[in-house]
Amino acid sequence: MTRFLFTSLPLAGHIDWGGMLATAGELVTRLGHVVAWASGPAIEPAIQRAGVEFLPLVHTGWIEPSPMPPNLAADQQAVARQQRALDAWLNSDAVLAAAHELDRTAAGWQPDVIVVEPYAAAGALVAERRGVSLAVCGRPALALPANRPPGPAAARIAALCRQFGVAGTSWDPVGGQIRSPWLHLDFFARRWYADLPQLGPQTRFFGAGPAAGGSTTPRSNTILITLGSLFTDDPAFFRIAAGAVLAEGGHPLVVTGRRDADAATTLGLPADVEVTDWVNFDAVLPRVAGIVHHGGVGTTHAALRHGVPQVIVPHAGDQHAQAGRITPAGAGYGVRPSDFTPANARWFARQLLTSDTLHLAASVWQAELAALGGPTAAADSLQEVTVTFRK
Repeated sequence: MTRFLFTSLPLAGHIDWGGMLATAGELVTRLGHVVAWASGPAIEPAIQRAGVEFLPLVHTGWIEPSPMPPNLAADQQAVARQQRALDAWLNSDAVLAAAHELDRTAAGWQPDVIVVEPYAAAGALVAERRGVSLAVCGRPALALPANRPPGPAAARIAALCRQFGVAGTSWDPVGGQIRSPWLHLDFFARRWYADLPQLGPQTRFFGAGPAAGGSTTPRSNTILITLGSLFTDDPAFFRIAAGAVLAEGGHPLVVTGRRDADAATTLGLPADVEVTDWVNFDAVLPRVAGIVHHGGVGTTHAALRHGVPQVIVPHAGDQHAQAGRITPAGAGYGVRPSDFTPANARWFARQLLTSDTLHLAASVWQAELAALGGPTAAADSLQEVTVTFRK
């Protein structure tokens, strides 16, 4: 029996990654391991519903992004979005406070393995300091070719490691991401990363398993529109997307990601647009014609596993990678925010509503993810590799 400590940012979109929470649940309910999840209290109900012990933290390393400055040019907006994303998860004071608190939690709980999502920086620092094996859930390990120029996060990562007294062996500072030498669990398929011909051998792909089963729900004219739960401060995106869907005869379902009783008014949306703050993807996606979104990993994965075509308008971080992959994958389109104009948005909405080719490609991806083992296989792999961890 192994003790697995999972940790994540306290955001709903950061406990999924296509199967992270479900994998933790499998380790407990099917394999009989001892599993806990350390994070902020906002996600406690979801963790407990999965049958996993919850360890509350005051500090998680996460800070709320500051509002975007007004009236920025398109290139300035791109720079500002990148800076906001780095500030949100690699703020030195916030991450160090989280690392010290998590270190105290780990000292009491005594994990054998720490499992982190890609932005749980404190978890990577603590695993190295305590000599505990590390696994990463939700992103493949990049190969480490020589002579790569440093990325925008490199200086922040180096400073964090220095201040916490570790060498940084759990990081790829050039790529700007947490890196385990043992195991990266990814819930897409290898083909999704065609733009990354060289990945670290510790990466394993698990798709979605039975969660990607085919749906018998007839295609509707509803198109879901969302920016997830983080970078939601873009009223123009919601207005353009909803207006385009209406103009093409569709029904826009806008998911704001925030609890605002008057969101339709504050976002400037037409009165006949359906607006809500949150939806259950597994309940809603099987009945929609498509989704227009920001390119978050969890949202992208949910659309693929349900065979739903998608238009991705990236706003920050690895959202740009998802936008770059969806077009060659054939299951949708990636578009720069500056190109998401009302005219272009109408064309994209028309494709989501009418293109049989697009829907067929999305269904092929759904079948491919279903053929892989999903969280069940991921839990088995984590258990198997743990034997190597402990040798």
